[in-house]
This record gives sequence, C-alpha cells and structure tokens, in this order.
Amino acid sequence: MESLADTNRRSSSQISWEEILTNLDDGVVTVDPDGRIGFFNEAAQVLTDISSAAAAGQPLEQIFKLEPWLIELIKKARPPRQESARGEGDFITRWGRKTPVGVTVSPLHDREGNFEGSILLLRDIKHRKELEEDLKRADRLALMGTLAAGLAHEIRNPLGGIKGAAQLLRRSADGNPSVHQFTDIMIREVDRVNQLIEQLLDLSRPAQLTLEPVNIHEILDDVLLLESQTVSEKEIQVRKRFDPSLPPIKGDRAQLIQVFLNLVKNAFQAMGQNGVLNRIIWVDLADEGTGIADEDLPHIFSPFFTTKTNGTGLGLATCYRIIKEHGGLIRVESTEGKGSTFKVSLVVAD
Repeated sequence: MESLADTNRRSSSQISWEEILTNLDDGVVTVDPDGRIGFFNEAAQVLTDISSAAAAGQPLEQIFKLEPWLIELIKKARPPRQESARGEGDFITRWGRKTPVGVTVSPLHDREGNFEGSILLLRDIKHRKELEEDLKRADRLALMGTLAAGLAHEIRNPLGGIKGAAQLLRRSADGNPSVHQFTDIMIREVDRVNQLIEQLLDLSRPAQLTLEPVNIHEILDDVLLLESQTVSEKEIQVRKRFDPSLPPIKGDRAQLIQVFLNLVKNAFQAMGQNGVLNRIIWVDLADEGTGIADEDLPHIFSPFFTTKTNGTGLGLATCYRIIKEHGGLIRVESTEGKGSTFKVSLVVAD
C-alpha cells in the first residue's frame, strides 16, 4: 500500500522543468543554436511585453531589435566563445515604455558537451535603480545645502548693499521716471535672488513637519481649486478618480499642498492650451503634455535643473525633499511627445 509520503514524492518528481521555469519570478528565455527563440516564460512576457506565442521560433535579432546590447551578450555565449555573460540595460516595449533589466546569459550543452543554445535569465532591476537614484539624489541635495549655507551669508551681504543703494537712488531722483523704473527693477531682482537663496537653504534645513491625519482627496481638491483659473483659460479637462475607501494619510497639510500645487502647475504648463489631467490614487498625476526627454529624466529632481526658460529648477527638488521627509516616494514615468505621470506614495495614518 502506497503511503502519503510516497504519493507526495511521486507527484513532486512529476513536476516538469517547464512548469518550474514558468512559475519563476525571473524571466527565462532559451535560444536554439540557430538563434531562434524557444522557451519564453511568463515573467519574460511581462518584462518584454511580448507574448510567448509571438516570440516562439522567431530570430532573436527580430524579437530584441531594440536591445542591441542584449544581442551582444548572447553572442558571447555562442560558439566559438561559449562564455557566460552579464549585463544591464533597458527593454523598450512597442509602446515606448522602458524597463531596466539585469541579464545573465549562459551556454547550454548536452551531456556530451555539444552546444545546444543559450539560456537567458532576466531580472527587473527598476526598484534597485530607483533606490540607487534616491541615494545619489540625497547626496546631491546634502552637498547643495552645504554649499548654499556657506554662500548665503557672502551673497546676501552685497545684495543688501545693492538694494540699499537702489532705494537711496530712487529717493533722490523724484523728478526722473526712468531712474524710478530702473531702481524698481534692481530692487525686485535683488528680492528674487534672496528668495532663490531661501528656497535653496530650505533643501538643507530639517523640515518642521506638523504631522496629522489628513484627507488626500481634500488636499487635491484644494490644489485644483487654486489652479482653476489657469484651467479656465485653456481647453484642459481634469479627470478625478476618487477611492472613497482610502484611509487618511499622515502628513503636513501645508507642505503637501505645496508639493501637489507644483506638480499640477507643471502638468498644466506641459499641456499648453489643451489636454487631459488624470488624477488617480496612489497619487498619480498624469498629463498629456510634451513629456520629458530620456536624457533629462535622471536629473529632474536635482536643484537648478530645469527645461523651462523662466524656471528656477527648485520646484521638483523641493517636492522630492518634502515627500521624502513624509516617509514617502515620488517617481516619474514619461514618454516624450505623449506626456508624463508623477507617482507619489504617502504613509497611511495610524
């Protein structure tokens, strides 16, 4: 009579290698000696946005035509070299979405040592890349704050002298409207530089957060109300998708309004005269604007980086700092010419 243990051992031994590989979290792809795709598991389909049916039997140069770096790795695992190789790069889907992926390629041999093809292990490294960028960004902000604190005193002293001299000049030129006009410009520009210095110093100061349970829907409604005048002059639709079951989040109301006000303004400016702003809770802010160039994406949260002709480059850096101090995350996904989505996560209140 067969025991339960025997039955379990028998059923376990009947699990095929294909079933095992299909259920791995990492992508698994095999390539035959002729360079055609063989096995293509579910995780590989998710990473590449290509179905196994579409990939099966196709030349790897066709399936991975947008990833020449991957084809070069596979060549190292084929004769005459037949070496394992590792690398990292982006998979680009037919929709233009990029996913950073780590790849290990190894040659496949039969029991006699004959070459039978190559096997690829694909791992989504987006989360790791984001953490690395967070660390680099935090280092840059700390360095920028140190420089700002050191330079603020030296810059403000001569600015105070310039402003004082301009005020005295304006008082002594009552009958000259041109002097009044020019001195007003000087005083206004000195005040603007002082404001920039203050914003930069804010990046390095520990924030005095007043944390309390707040309703994220109310915050976003307030922000949209503040910006309603901007929308009224353009053909822009605002679509709100609320989840009434969401619990309150833990945050500083004033600081969060500053973050979302900045993001909404950026979205409206990116869309020009028409478009659609979608607000989806995580919180996602999606616009149908011009998008962000690939080479600009790694730098958009850096102080003084801006693509606007009249921008300071401190708005998104401030947003990043505030969200980090709230224990949250801020991310961006963008396709040039199609729009951008800023994603913000916040801690739920106890």
